[in-house]
Amino acid sequence: MRLAFLKQLFEGGLLAQAEINTAPEDGRWQLRVIKQGGEALEVTLAAKMGQVKSYNRLNAAMMDAYRIGFRAVTVRLPHDYQRSDGPREGPVR
Repeated sequence: MRLAFLKQLFEGGLLAQAEINTAPEDGRWQLRVIKQGGEALEVTLAAKMGQVKSYNRLNAAMMDAYRIGFRAVTVRLPHDYQRSDGPREGPVR
């Protein structure tokens, strides 16, 4: 669904939560919202009807969730998640 319509649903109290997942094909990010009844809705591109929107950066997906009205999101990291903050040796603290 398009952002403008999702914002209306949020303002009407119909949306319960937002989650960000990795896109299955290329490791990019996708935003989806969950309605109060449990139905998941994918965010789609405004220019291309029905095409799920993919984000290059996690922050961009979070900003769209913020634009809809959410102030908290769940981020689901892939099992093979790679850190991008620089090469470091040893365990992650």
